[in-house]
Amino acid sequence: MPSMSLRRTLCAAVPCLAAAAAMAAGPVHAEDAGGYWRGRIANALDVFVQFQKGPDGHWAGTLTVPQQGMVSKVDKLAVTGDQVSFAMTALDAGFTARWNDADKAWNGTWRQQGRSVPLVLRRTDAGSLKPSRPQEEAIAARAPGYTGSEVRFANDAANVTLAGTFTVPHGKGPFPAVVLVHGSGPLDRDQKVFEHKIFLVLADHLSRQGIAVLRYDKRGIGKSSGVYAGATSLDFASDAEAAVRFLRGRPEVATRHIGIVGHSEGGLIAPLVASRDAGLGFLVLLAGPGVRGELLMAEQLALAASANGAPEHVVEKERVLNQAILAAMASEPQLEAARARAKLVVEEARRNGTLSADAEARVGLFSTPWFHTFLRHEPGPALRATRQPVLVLNGELDRQVPAAMDLDAIRTALKDNPRAVVKALPKLNHLFQTAVTGAGSEYFGIDETIAPAALDIVSDWIRATAR
Repeated sequence: MPSMSLRRTLCAAVPCLAAAAAMAAGPVHAEDAGGYWRGRIANALDVFVQFQKGPDGHWAGTLTVPQQGMVSKVDKLAVTGDQVSFAMTALDAGFTARWNDADKAWNGTWRQQGRSVPLVLRRTDAGSLKPSRPQEEAIAARAPGYTGSEVRFANDAANVTLAGTFTVPHGKGPFPAVVLVHGSGPLDRDQKVFEHKIFLVLADHLSRQGIAVLRYDKRGIGKSSGVYAGATSLDFASDAEAAVRFLRGRPEVATRHIGIVGHSEGGLIAPLVASRDAGLGFLVLLAGPGVRGELLMAEQLALAASANGAPEHVVEKERVLNQAILAAMASEPQLEAARARAKLVVEEARRNGTLSADAEARVGLFSTPWFHTFLRHEPGPALRATRQPVLVLNGELDRQVPAAMDLDAIRTALKDNPRAVVKALPKLNHLFQTAVTGAGSEYFGIDETIAPAALDIVSDWIRATAR
């Protein structure tokens, strides 16, 4: 599911702090500004800045925020003697600093949307932008124990050809097999997010345990044809059905034991496919939503604001407004009517003084075919129609699909399915990493891509179910 605390503003939810740039006293000779610099905003977001001086003497800069998957050119960069400054016009943000020779750092202030926080940039190198990913490094270093091949398969109904990787265990088949179905966003076959290749790690583990795996680039992404923009969960469900058909045509696959492993949005898609395909063998739902999208989104926004340090009274005020906006959009079957109804809610909030700074932008963000479909989708009917064995897992620290809200609803929907297993896994976040708080800002900084215990639970259950 989308995380509203990410890929937007750098410190929109940081409490307003009265902070002035730390200026060194006396004459200072700055170190050459060229190269890589690293700092931390509000003790939460790591930022990397690269300054580069061209042959014509003009400076250029790039700012990277790994936790938000953001890489952007800076505007209005000025490097003069012992001072440096730049703007990020699209974010209504900027940075001004002076060189501190004692600290060997640019000591300054990050300003955004009327708020200010200290930001100190210290020299680093390009290598610091590449995080440690030990599970992926281990995969690259060892013999695979399975055969991987590039494959293509068609979704004729959508006139789309999807490209992926099909991994088959060594040994005598046919093998149980799974399709990996992505979470939200323009994701490739590895479901690469925050420099974690989640589906690479999952596929490697499952194929080592005797399970064939198909993972693919979303339509319009990587080597897959089609158009990603404008596609909805229903379109992606159609692509997943095409992936299942592909597996049924493979001699390496035991066709009675084909399943879907869906993460986040993929956990919403898998029951849709299963409810229409009685021949599908089983489902694994990893942080799949159990409640209507508008309810889940309102809770996710509240948890993100809380994680970013917003006071409880601010969180609750925002929750009420977000619930009204989302309910308005979900009440209308047509997107334009949904946008218009949400704007009426915004205008009412403006009149009564409860309008937040981000509310109008949020209406624009939600006014896409994907979001509108998601806000209106109720997972219950597809879950209740699912008769296959189902494994449902959530991390207890998940702040995007909260475990308590999610699992209670799924347990209710699956109460008549005797082959359903529903579990909350302690200390794990939305990506099933071992985490501290579960906040999205932790994803990039955690070396672990998927907790080994979670991998074992999934593979053990699939193998037992296939037997």
